[in-house]
Amino acid sequence: MVEIAAKSQEETKSDFELNVSQNKMRVTLSCSDTVAARNSIAAEIMDQLKKIGIKLLPDIEQLKGLIDDARKESEGLEEFLILEGEPPVMPVDARIEWTGDYFTEGYYVDPETGLIDFRQKICDPCVEEGKLIVIVHESQPGRDGRDVYGNVIKVGRAKSVNLRGGTNVVWSAADKGFRAKIAGRVKLIGSALSVDNVLRVQNGVGTHSGNINHNGQVTIDGDVENEFKVEATGDIEIKGVLLGADITCGGNLVVVDGINGNTSRKIKVKGDVLARYILNASIECEGSIVANKEIFHSNIRVCGEITCTEGRFVGGEVYAAKGFTLGEVGGDGYIKTVLVAGIDYTKLAGIKECEQGTEQLKGILKQLTAASAKLKANQLILNNAQKEVLTEITFKIQEAEEQLGSLEEEKQQIHKEMIADRCAKIEIHGVVHPGVVLRIGDCQHVVNEPLRGPLTAYIDNAT
Repeated sequence: MVEIAAKSQEETKSDFELNVSQNKMRVTLSCSDTVAARNSIAAEIMDQLKKIGIKLLPDIEQLKGLIDDARKESEGLEEFLILEGEPPVMPVDARIEWTGDYFTEGYYVDPETGLIDFRQKICDPCVEEGKLIVIVHESQPGRDGRDVYGNVIKVGRAKSVNLRGGTNVVWSAADKGFRAKIAGRVKLIGSALSVDNVLRVQNGVGTHSGNINHNGQVTIDGDVENEFKVEATGDIEIKGVLLGADITCGGNLVVVDGINGNTSRKIKVKGDVLARYILNASIECEGSIVANKEIFHSNIRVCGEITCTEGRFVGGEVYAAKGFTLGEVGGDGYIKTVLVAGIDYTKLAGIKECEQGTEQLKGILKQLTAASAKLKANQLILNNAQKEVLTEITFKIQEAEEQLGSLEEEKQQIHKEMIADRCAKIEIHGVVHPGVVLRIGDCQHVVNEPLRGPLTAYIDNAT
């Protein structure tokens, strides 16, 4: 506190003190109870306030009331507040609040090992249709203040934000923010906020880009490197080579330079696949596949047709529900190549589950049957508790046998649905090498001698 001289000119020593705070916003009074009780104390204080230049003077009657009330609380006054300035109200700057981590740079760090995963970026710029992307908190103006000397305390202007809606975003007055009109990827260029349905990844997918996850279409100007992931709800176009990466595509997958993959990595496509060649890949495709040059040692499952007429089809066990149109099949050295047409691969998982359930029930039945036989061998000497156990085991055996019957019926039904397309054909224009197996539904032919095309394998429904 800074004490300002407030002494009577007639006296060498004042019997009360007025102190002005360092920030000039408060004036306090210190005096004895006797001085505070004087009838003239309020007028004396008002005179001293004027002498020291105080402009925001209190009402004299209010000042009297303040002093009287203070005297009731304690004897004497010590730094008692009698006057305050008008404090300024600081402005509140406008700000934006993002609802997701759309733009943060950097890569994920494993909290346990501390290792950086250069395949996974921290940010996730993908949004669903209708999602609130950002909230804009408006600025609040401030108000100038005044100190006890009447000096104005200026406050600055509140800062605004420059954010405007671009393509595929809409302002929501209720939310005071922007929402996405479509599913896509959030983009901010300058002050323009937009959502792109098509994401263009320059220089390919690698450590510089991290894994890609996009609600919409993705175009990749380059290769997709090993062990990375690309996920998109729409089409994916790769203008380079797709190496050993995981792909999840909600539309069509186009790979301009071809797929040189790794069978431990999965490529799952809702639509069609078009590639220059396919090597060592594991593909599940709900549409059809066209390879311009060759398909080599790949595990492929498609609901449509596989076409590769210009090159070779070598190795692997490949399912195409609608059939095949191929050039040369197999290779020298009896390379096992199995072509399976007319089978819906999506039903295979159901059959496998039935088979696993059947094996599990057979194991349980074996244990129950053994326990039942042991009890029945001593049936004449069983006590009541043991007889109850035998009854319960007998019931469980019946229940397991019924479940086995149900699983077998379910398996047969799935099998019928799986091989329902008996019109599928395997058309081969070139040579079919030994080691090739041609299978349509439940019928198959093993090629032991070279065959020269063109030839067509199909089921003759008339026989």
